[in-house]
Amino acid sequence: MSARSHEPSPITSVIEPDLDAVRRFIEDMFARGAIAALVASILALLARMRDLNTELVRKLASHSRARPPSETMRRLQLELPFLSTPAANDHGKAPLPPCQLPKKRGPKKRHAHGRPKLPPHLRRVRQICRVPEAERSCPHCHIEAKCIRFKKTEKLNVRPVEFIVDEILCEVIGCPKCRKYVRTAPRPDELIDRGLLGHELLVEAMVDHYDNAVPFERMATTAQQQHVPLSANTLASSVGCLIDVFDPVVEHIHEGALSSDYAALDATRMPVLDPGHPLGIRSGALWLIEGAHRYACFLYAPSGHDDHLEELLSGRTLGSVMCDGSPTNNCVERAGARRGGCNSHGRRKLVDALRGGDTRAAEGLALYAAIFHVDAESKRLGETVVQRFARRHNDSAPLVADLRAWIDRRRRDVEPKSKLGKAVGYLHRQWKRLTAFLRDPTMELTNNEVERDLRRWVLDRKTWLFVGHDDSARRAANALTLITTCKKLGVEPRHYLRETLARILAGEKELARLLPEHFVPPTSPPLAVQSSPATVRAA
Repeated sequence: MSARSHEPSPITSVIEPDLDAVRRFIEDMFARGAIAALVASILALLARMRDLNTELVRKLASHSRARPPSETMRRLQLELPFLSTPAANDHGKAPLPPCQLPKKRGPKKRHAHGRPKLPPHLRRVRQICRVPEAERSCPHCHIEAKCIRFKKTEKLNVRPVEFIVDEILCEVIGCPKCRKYVRTAPRPDELIDRGLLGHELLVEAMVDHYDNAVPFERMATTAQQQHVPLSANTLASSVGCLIDVFDPVVEHIHEGALSSDYAALDATRMPVLDPGHPLGIRSGALWLIEGAHRYACFLYAPSGHDDHLEELLSGRTLGSVMCDGSPTNNCVERAGARRGGCNSHGRRKLVDALRGGDTRAAEGLALYAAIFHVDAESKRLGETVVQRFARRHNDSAPLVADLRAWIDRRRRDVEPKSKLGKAVGYLHRQWKRLTAFLRDPTMELTNNEVERDLRRWVLDRKTWLFVGHDDSARRAANALTLITTCKKLGVEPRHYLRETLARILAGEKELARLLPEHFVPPTSPPLAVQSSPATVRAA
């Protein structure tokens, strides 16, 4: 007889235990006086439940272990809740009134198909393909064929970076008779006295580094592959001098953004190298404040504490400020500003709950979709702030009231610790700020524009890893201020930096002529591919 035959029979299932069966078994064993068999059976049940629990804990730990993200699994997880979920407006509830339904958009614009047309400002390099000599004679008339036309095809191409040397020739004159009078032509003003790197190279390096996340070491390596002696340290320090020249412009942008009637702000992490820190790197903060004139003001702070933000805002009269619900931003209200909340944050939490399988969030998302559609329609029609505010009171206010009623209902039956419970709790706590757009005509519905402008730095941070010190962090913030403001104003950053630097070195003292909103781009910007290594620019 095997050892398994001596094991007591299971009292109940370890997966779905039946407590009534366990109670009846214990009473029966007591009535029979089989105490030893009762103890053995109870111990066997506990041992099986222990083994099952150990296996479940192991699987749970393996499932929660950090792994490289799977795009396929992520896509399936996002689609899974919608496979068994009815439509957002099909939950046994009465449909929304026709006045509250999202309006249908107009017909889609037709887009051109096929190969796109290349812009006319690009320099054309002509390449002529001739018919071979053996085929230029007509086989019927035996005379040479004449050219009728050329079939033109355009291809977009690029030439590698070409380093050139500017030879600055300063004329020296002297009296041929007495030889006592000698004069030398003055050299043009330079960014760095007796510096090795030219202005065009520094402008390109600045934009490539802070806008395209190209490290200075990689630029130096690329140059050395072409046998150009370019040092990364020299390039970095020279670009720092270029940024410092624009300090008056950056300060004007700071003042303009911080003194606006309406401003939006957000922050992200800026790692700074610090040998004195236990981890070697400490986390600073990069604040982005956007205000009037499409200004984008980046400010560096040694940490993310609200003390630094409160110091930046001290002594200023603030109007309407859009930010998220972080406690760090509470100093905005202490400074006397009218604080608005980002409805994208509230909606995003409902999306997370629905993706987690909680279909109760679908009704809230449908209401949010209608609220967002009202502002989208106003933007499509190009309405003014006053017209948009009137539209919000007519169309958005009833939807917001329905959303408030839905939140109150859900707070009574939702689990507080679930994803939907946390989303509903956030909407309830931030309700006054989230509905500020109904009381303030200048207030936006979301803070998405600031978050989009911060995304460039967040993506570049993965390449940089950290900045060297606080001065580098401050210069990075100033460079991002110049580049982002130019983009928001529709100005190409390279053209602005190149032309404005030339004006500064030429002695321009009037700040208004150096601001990006007053910049007039050149009609035909110089192209590096048209340069030649043999170019000599005489004085």
